[in-house]
Amino acid sequence: MLSETMHWLDVRKDLWYVDANLGGGGHSRAILERGGLVLAIDRDKSAVDRFLEESGEAFAGRFVVIHGNNADIAVHVQSARVRVSGILFDLGWSTIQGEEAERGLSFSEEGPLDMRLDPTSGETAGELLERASEDELSDLLSEGDEPLAIPVARALVQARKSGRLPRTTLELAGFVSGVYYRKGFRRSRRHPATRVFMALRIRVNREYENLERSLAGSRQVLEEKGGRLLVLSFHSGEDRIVKRTFRKWVSEDAAGLLFRKSLQPGEEEILQNPRARSARMRGVSFVGR
Repeated sequence: MLSETMHWLDVRKDLWYVDANLGGGGHSRAILERGGLVLAIDRDKSAVDRFLEESGEAFAGRFVVIHGNNADIAVHVQSARVRVSGILFDLGWSTIQGEEAERGLSFSEEGPLDMRLDPTSGETAGELLERASEDELSDLLSEGDEPLAIPVARALVQARKSGRLPRTTLELAGFVSGVYYRKGFRRSRRHPATRVFMALRIRVNREYENLERSLAGSRQVLEEKGGRLLVLSFHSGEDRIVKRTFRKWVSEDAAGLLFRKSLQPGEEEILQNPRARSARMRGVSFVGR
């Protein structure tokens, strides 16, 4: 949804925009190519280094890249001393991260149960599975819309007690598939482990909590300047937080919706990038004070 994102962000020459999830750098480069200036943030140091290596020379002096958490967006903007006209959040993980087996984000390749977007800090998914109670596992899987949250959580705890807890991505994917098979679920286009992996990633990276803080910080940065905020989410839990927050701001007369319903990718984009099928974009424009 790159063209829609650039359109609604209303990118203009020599104005500053925040790419709060740098990832592969596609949005940052698109803003820079349209004459905008970019403050990019990412928890993944390799994403920062990759962008500097690939685009640093071409756009020298027109961007700032920060290795940090976008939950601290207000602090990052204040430290950079820039006046921001728009902010973009592209939630989730990048394709590049998914292709790196050692991150444990994908169940298509063997890798450790890590799942941290910042591999230098925090608890891994494997460590979480080692210590979490059945109730905690059930709750976090339910937050990820996993329909078999209770059976999967119970099976994981039983496996842990007997020393059979999955240790790798493929082992966990096979384990979850086994639970589905025993419960009589038929095969579908979506792998049975999809929601389990997503739920673990969300909890390991504290993505819901960070999103709440990120949105609050974005309002702090943009409200007085009448800027725009766009959020691309890939999970219903994320989208609910964004939708609820935007409605609250509108009710407070602090912002107006850029479009009434969430925007979704077209069929052609989904064919080119199947991950895009779950994308939802919402946006607001602050009134300005």
